[in-house]
Amino acid sequence: MSFVSQLLHTGIKFVPQEPLIKLNPKQKQIRVLQRLLKYAKNTSFGKRYDFNDLIKLKDPRSEFKKWMPVYQYEHMYTEWWQRARMDEPNVSWPGIIPYYGVSSGSTQSASKYIPVTHESLYAWSRLSQKLFSSLAQYPEVTPALLSKQALMVGGSTKLTREGLHFYGDNSGIMAKNRPYWLHSFYKPGAVIQDLPDWEDRMAAIVREAPSWDIGFLVGNAAWTQLILERIIAHYGLDHIHQIWPNLQLLLHSGIFFNPYKETFEQTLKQPLLYLDVYAATEAFMAFQVDKEDRSMKLAMNNGVYYEFIPFNERHFDENGKLISKFPATVLIEDVEEHTPYALLISTTSGAWHYMIGDVICFTDKENCKIKILGRTKQSLNLTGEHLSEDNIHGAIQHVNKHFGFRIREYTVTGENSGTHFAHRWYIGSDSCVNPDGVRQAIDQYLKINNDDYAIQRVALLQNIEIVVIPTTWFFEWLDSRGKLNGQAKVPRVLSEGLKEKWQSFVAIKQKSV
Repeated sequence: MSFVSQLLHTGIKFVPQEPLIKLNPKQKQIRVLQRLLKYAKNTSFGKRYDFNDLIKLKDPRSEFKKWMPVYQYEHMYTEWWQRARMDEPNVSWPGIIPYYGVSSGSTQSASKYIPVTHESLYAWSRLSQKLFSSLAQYPEVTPALLSKQALMVGGSTKLTREGLHFYGDNSGIMAKNRPYWLHSFYKPGAVIQDLPDWEDRMAAIVREAPSWDIGFLVGNAAWTQLILERIIAHYGLDHIHQIWPNLQLLLHSGIFFNPYKETFEQTLKQPLLYLDVYAATEAFMAFQVDKEDRSMKLAMNNGVYYEFIPFNERHFDENGKLISKFPATVLIEDVEEHTPYALLISTTSGAWHYMIGDVICFTDKENCKIKILGRTKQSLNLTGEHLSEDNIHGAIQHVNKHFGFRIREYTVTGENSGTHFAHRWYIGSDSCVNPDGVRQAIDQYLKINNDDYAIQRVALLQNIEIVVIPTTWFFEWLDSRGKLNGQAKVPRVLSEGLKEKWQSFVAIKQKSV
């Protein structure tokens, strides 16, 4: 055991988890909003919305949500962030923005450019330290484990200079700003991480894998699994623990892990400690604090102010589009457990009243524990069936368990079917799958777990179609769109624009078989 690992283990046990003066979530969020308003009061955005007047209020939250519309990326970028990207200072945050994280998004075809400021990097670092210190509670995290290396599966660290700022993958920006003393702990290292092409990075990781002593995996579970499978296949292994015997922990974010769990564990000798993290380009917001509870604790005092829009017919149409720019938002003390909410955030990156696109619910209001249900625009609601991303994941898990399949990539589209409608499920599998059996299993599961779906199946939603395709086609499609990297995700519900491109791609592939 190294002296450094012993210091780290001792250190994380004594990092305080809570301040000496304990505030409740309401008090914390008031403080966060007050600080954000003070920081940005002299920006163009702050002057537009009279932040100077808001900061005079003891609790500015009620007035804050009335004074400005809900901003989504397209509106925020067009009106504000595009100006900042031209290196105009003091647009929605003080000074010139130093970085832009390029996010592929899940529902849009174009890349998004999200501001990353020095203050937001500090907030990321601060919450990362809290996550790191929380590992002390797990018996699996020993001093010996902390002497091992962490494999970070993410985008390229190669950033592009544009005027006075840089842009690139958010994981690359974080890596560039990682404390120097931590560099030796993280793999694959700067040379490999700088490679812009995902396939080149993966090939280099496979080549170097035997020389590393990996104890932690960090990243999107789907891409992490691909790397493990490549390493196992390349070296003719039975499992990844043959070259990384000390591998014990997976920190993952970006997608639901449960659909991947069974196939992921087929790459291992024994299961790992799995911990969920809620991190987007816009902010690092939550992480799992109990290995027996997959919910994540929302950070209440880390530079992010939260509001919540009930995700229902009053506020969103059948396509998941916000009906009004001035919805009645819910404050942290008024949320209800197990109720779906679209999440709004205001952050130290200059995002204000910003709908990030995720739907969450509180599993434990008192402790601010949440789980992610899906995306506002990745639910399927052709006839009133309200098929959520959570429903879709649950149906696939049911199919995998019922039939012993290894399905991990899938997507669903809404289709016209004569005078009625249908759902078409594209399922990735390289083994023999009976489409009719899968159709019946999915249909039965959804009828039991979604009352609206059950009603619509006897009305307008009259058909369920199953299309079985090779799993690799999903990744080839991402590659064809320039989105083959360690962060991109296969959308679970395809928007009309993406659906047309997807179906054209599948048709071409089917003809070539």
